[in-house]
Amino acid sequence: MDWTQIDIEINCADIELGSSIAHMVVPYGIYIEDYSDLEELAPQIAHIDLIDEELLKKDRTKAVIHLYIPEDQHPHEAVVFLTDRLQAAGIEFAVGCSNIAEEDWAFGWKKYYHPLPIGDHLVVCPSWENYDKKPGEVVVTLDPGMAFGTGTHNTTKLCLELMQPVVKPGSTVLDIGCGSGILAVSALLCGADSALLCDIDATAVKVARENAALNGVEDRCQFIQGDLAAAVDQQYDLFFANIVADIIIRLLPDVRGHLKPGGRFIASGIVDVRRDEVLAAVAQNGLEVEQMAEDGGWVALLCRAR
Repeated sequence: MDWTQIDIEINCADIELGSSIAHMVVPYGIYIEDYSDLEELAPQIAHIDLIDEELLKKDRTKAVIHLYIPEDQHPHEAVVFLTDRLQAAGIEFAVGCSNIAEEDWAFGWKKYYHPLPIGDHLVVCPSWENYDKKPGEVVVTLDPGMAFGTGTHNTTKLCLELMQPVVKPGSTVLDIGCGSGILAVSALLCGADSALLCDIDATAVKVARENAALNGVEDRCQFIQGDLAAAVDQQYDLFFANIVADIIIRLLPDVRGHLKPGGRFIASGIVDVRRDEVLAAVAQNGLEVEQMAEDGGWVALLCRAR
């Protein structure tokens, strides 16, 4: 299957709002070229002292958001939507489109994905990169393949940041809409005992299983392909739902029934304009928010039963 690549060039100052608008079109298949902090961040992320001269020549004032949409999902409509929303937001932009083969989309983005520190002691490292683990660090080795969840997106980072202080040795984990499995696998490496990972996408379940094996925790995982929590009938210490606001609201009536006493629910994938609506649903369903985190137009909540 062929894909359409949509390239949106905007000013770096508008990258957070621009990327949030882009994620309204697709929650997957997106990467951002932003060289504004190249000299500062390259040594930290890629662990290099010399930066290629071609990279140094890149425009530091502009960023490019790349989206990939299957041809059968009407990419021209996405371009119209993006144009309208970017104009309404007052963002200066230029849009370009090109065709790309699926194998190029599936693997070409890897050159932009490097070890990423998240929170106090977690590092997400792509499987094709080498990383020298520092004392006290927990390294999650990941190959997201065609599934959502590399750790680079705001929603995933927020979940991982909220998770680290609350995961305890022996904890049980439920990950609904698990994608690449990054959340459950990270929780297991941080001390949790077992995890159930569930996704409606067969590819996601396959990739999550592979990433669990890659990190040596597959024997502590159970995998279900199904309609979110429909097949889940147990209680857990930690419940992840990094999805979208509508599905989180739909899940909330069942969340308390899936939490052990003192258990936590971490919800993310909430666009900031839906924050109050989700907060109201949280309160209506007997949960209280212990912590709310925001980044780049996205909101994540750490909740527990009242």
